[in-house]
Amino acid sequence: MTIGEIIEALGQGKALADIAKELTVGKEKISKALKNAGYLFNRGTGWTYTGADPEPLNKDYTDFISSRKGVKKSVSTNVPTKELTNVGSKVGSNEQTKVVRKRSSFDIDIELMKDLKIQAVIHDKNVYEIVENAIRKELAEMKRQK
Repeated sequence: MTIGEIIEALGQGKALADIAKELTVGKEKISKALKNAGYLFNRGTGWTYTGADPEPLNKDYTDFISSRKGVKKSVSTNVPTKELTNVGSKVGSNEQTKVVRKRSSFDIDIELMKDLKIQAVIHDKNVYEIVENAIRKELAEMKRQK
């Protein structure tokens, strides 16, 4: 989604959280992208452009999300009910594959979850990415031990 499309949707009264949900990213990432693109949020006027350069309306929002690893994430906006479809790479693969995700919930040790969230912020990753990679590694190890 381009910055212009996000600004247009916001101008039509759509909430930032709803846009973020469509893009399957946190609203903080969208907010950060808008700020990095030169926009400023004011409670009275909403998002206004304050940058010196021409408005980056045709640029993709992901161009303005800084990543510590320099990896740009591409996310599909065609999200089926109760399933999240992200385009990404599987562990150990350089090629991009379509990964269909199923939302699930489980109980986890509080301290482990706190550490997981901290590491996700430090490494600029989503919690689910870290959990997914850990589960893949554990399953691979279990299969090797058979």
